[in-house]
Amino acid sequence: MKVLHTREQHLLNELDRFNSTLPDDARALKYEKMSASPFIFFRGTNHLFWQDMAHDWRISLFGGRAESQIWLQGDAHVYNFGALHDHQDRIYYGMDDFDDAIVADYQYDLWRLAISMVLDLSEKPYFTEALADDAVKQLGKAYLKAVVSAAGENPAARIEFAPKPIQKFLEKVHEKNSRKRMLKKWTSENFSRFDQEHEKLESVSEQMCVELTEALQRYQATRQQPEDQLPEVLDIAMRTGAGTGSLGSQRYYVLLAGDCPEENVILDIKQQQEPASVEVMQKPEQHWYRETFTHEGRRHAQAFQAIAEHPDSWLGWLEFNGHPFSVRERSPFKKDFPTDALNEAEYLHMASIWGEILGREHARGSQQVQQSGNGFIRFIRQKVTPERKAFLRVLRAVALNYARRVDEDWTLFRNSLNN
Repeated sequence: MKVLHTREQHLLNELDRFNSTLPDDARALKYEKMSASPFIFFRGTNHLFWQDMAHDWRISLFGGRAESQIWLQGDAHVYNFGALHDHQDRIYYGMDDFDDAIVADYQYDLWRLAISMVLDLSEKPYFTEALADDAVKQLGKAYLKAVVSAAGENPAARIEFAPKPIQKFLEKVHEKNSRKRMLKKWTSENFSRFDQEHEKLESVSEQMCVELTEALQRYQATRQQPEDQLPEVLDIAMRTGAGTGSLGSQRYYVLLAGDCPEENVILDIKQQQEPASVEVMQKPEQHWYRETFTHEGRRHAQAFQAIAEHPDSWLGWLEFNGHPFSVRERSPFKKDFPTDALNEAEYLHMASIWGEILGREHARGSQQVQQSGNGFIRFIRQKVTPERKAFLRVLRAVALNYARRVDEDWTLFRNSLNN
């Protein structure tokens, strides 16, 4: 007798359905990446997280109301934090990647980040469930403290001095990276053309160059502070093999002329799709979303402006080849923070740092959603913080239990590939 509606069948059906539009080679590459570890599998299956957690009753314990709805990053995990640069090319550590950004309850970001941390920790030789439980506790405590402290005079205050676990990392990024080195990696001919021999770049047709250049002229009007004229477009290439969850989306690099060749700019133009969370919304919520966000590239830019501490000055959106795209600069200093070298104490410190950054960015993102401005901050201070112990118990239970679920799903996924 065939058993229906098993977790394995549901898992495989959803993976096939969600990735059905990907070309065969992109889907094969994505699945190969996802098979490497439960954590990478988790990164590639944000849609499963939202299906499983969107209607979890525990969300109502410390949220599920108007004041708890804010701009979310939408795909929070520990490798969506890294080195970036501000308008003056100063390096800082913050959250990146707003492709899945959505207005929803703050706990979804916090839950997903906590789960990712447990999965990442599980790959370390010193992993224990007690350590993971402690790390989630540190994350939650730092998050609540950061949200509440953001209610002061400057809720968008940036971290002026890097904490010890990332100080050496940022110094290394500053030492080993520059705009010139980035251009040397991706271009040739005195930084005037993309390197056609690069394994992650493909040439595009002359007609596509013309059409994308025309779309870029229209994009100028979407920038916060548009220049009178777009700098000269020197070259265009297709970017391949990037990301995990977004693998297979159309993506292009555009090389713009700077004041001199060493100051040329690379724009990252990425196809944007409806966030995975929208599919599991109730019908009225879906209707609100699609009425509010009529262009996915614009939604990406709105979220970036609302959440990020230093929004990209090139941030904007365009329509090309029948699809919506986001536009932003490829940061010369973009670098993920490697957790492999952390010891137990350093990992606990990083948990606090991630919690602080997420709390500050949530407080900032709430300002663009709620009419009262500080409604979310006030809600956390008055309703959640007094129940901190119970709040942390829920967060720890969600993180550790769902991490086990991901590990089991990954095993089922691996077995299906082998078979």
